[in-house]
Amino acid sequence: MTFRDELLSILRTLNAQRVRTFLTLLGIILGVGTLVVLSSAIEGSGKYMQRTMQQATGEDVISLSKRWDDEETGKAAQPLDRFDSRALKRSDILNQARILDKYSMRVPWGTRWGQNIFVVGTRPEALAFYKLEIAQGRFITAEDMFEQAKVVVLGSDARKKLLPNVANPLGEEVKLKGQRFRVIGVMKPKPKMGGGSFQTWDGSVIVTEPVYVDRFAKSKEIREIVIQTPASLMESFGIGRLAEAAKDIVLWRHNGVQNFNVSDPIKNAQGLQVVKLIVGGLEVAIAGVCLGVGGINVMNIMLVSVTQRTREIGIRRALGATKGNIRRQFLTEATILAGVGGIAGIVGGVAIAYLLSLALTAAFGYWPFIFVPLQAALGFIFALVTGIGFGWYPAHQAANLSPIDCLRFE
Repeated sequence: MTFRDELLSILRTLNAQRVRTFLTLLGIILGVGTLVVLSSAIEGSGKYMQRTMQQATGEDVISLSKRWDDEETGKAAQPLDRFDSRALKRSDILNQARILDKYSMRVPWGTRWGQNIFVVGTRPEALAFYKLEIAQGRFITAEDMFEQAKVVVLGSDARKKLLPNVANPLGEEVKLKGQRFRVIGVMKPKPKMGGGSFQTWDGSVIVTEPVYVDRFAKSKEIREIVIQTPASLMESFGIGRLAEAAKDIVLWRHNGVQNFNVSDPIKNAQGLQVVKLIVGGLEVAIAGVCLGVGGINVMNIMLVSVTQRTREIGIRRALGATKGNIRRQFLTEATILAGVGGIAGIVGGVAIAYLLSLALTAAFGYWPFIFVPLQAALGFIFALVTGIGFGWYPAHQAANLSPIDCLRFE
């Protein structure tokens, strides 16, 4: 009997016993499907957190932001301002870094009294620094900055608030602090995780920094200073030392009073890594238990199959089949079982992950579906290894049966 004949015989056997085959594969399907679903959910949660972060984040980003209370210092000090930003730009250690200022304040809009909205003044780099995305139109440009153009980009909530009955807001005008501005873009939703009453990008109107300083600013105060360090500085000093240098420069200007927060990229990265390790460990543990159960099912069913096909084994041995042929036949059957289970697990996991992303998007406003090919491939490989590992013992038992005893078996 050729390998092709053996393969066709195995497929006919599995097809004739579909229910038993499915029950055998259930554990493997659950194990591989768990890997696919959890890996998709983990990657989706990362994208969700990135989308909902209102601050600039990243392994190469240092952020200095306004502190909303002075409980820690108990002293009054000047707020972050544009002169702090200039001092950072002129420092010897940070003069190669990209530094972005973010201004914001509440201003009146429309014609009714008591209508206020956050206006943010910034530069084109904010689109990348804060992971913003444009839904319609465009973001502010260097040309807008140079011309001090009276143009705005609306957050998703600000668009509903300022232009509630306008189908296409591009080109429309909004009135801010008694002045008219033309809408050039609308951002995709970036909801704040956990809510809160402070400024969010969804509820903000973005103007260029020169326009903000000229037409809105009551003082030189800055809400946040973002420093993006180049690779050369990271290699020379490390992000921790650069963050300390930025803190020391501003602290010196504030007479030793720290009335601002400094992000700690190292702690943030370490915390994220710990979370990933914990979740990844749980993912592997759950998938491992499911695959272990599936492997035991495969072994039990294969042992039953050996018993039921004892006479067939005896006939094949009498016709010249070797122990290796018998062992290969049952190992191939176990491998095919595991492979089919792995494929079914991947397909089922992708379907569940997609439906889960739709449900989470309906609940939280945004949760992308992400397929992780590496996890799916690992799940399929683990399924094959499980089939071969747990199928070896039944195959070995079948190969060692006595041909005479097999022919006498009833």
